[in-house]
Amino acid sequence: MTDQDSNTAGQAPTYRERFAEACKTMDFAVAPNMNGGYLVWEVQHVRDGQKVTIDGPFFTEDEGRISADLLRGTFRGARAYQAIHCWAWNPDPRREEAIRDDAMASRMMLAMQIGAEVPTHTTNAK
Repeated sequence: MTDQDSNTAGQAPTYRERFAEACKTMDFAVAPNMNGGYLVWEVQHVRDGQKVTIDGPFFTEDEGRISADLLRGTFRGARAYQAIHCWAWNPDPRREEAIRDDAMASRMMLAMQIGAEVPTHTTNAK
């Protein structure tokens, strides 16, 4: 793991700082120009010519990029990609809740990897 604990003027934000900022977002961003769509971030790696998801889903791009940075040591070429999910394509409240629970679990695992405070799960009633 790289030294990401200290930040001085002129340096890029640390993983922990970026993660803390990302944790202010508690749901997926709304997909522009799409009714009921939202953006989901995943980390993918190309294997045998196919993109394979290796981590995620994540609520924010920063979470995906931090995870990709950490996984790049094992999976060369790991990158954060956005996908669009839409509740109208397959209207199932259990599926929507599962996607959000998976994103919260990914967030908690990422927090443990970088040694940040693990965010608490708050239920968003929809």
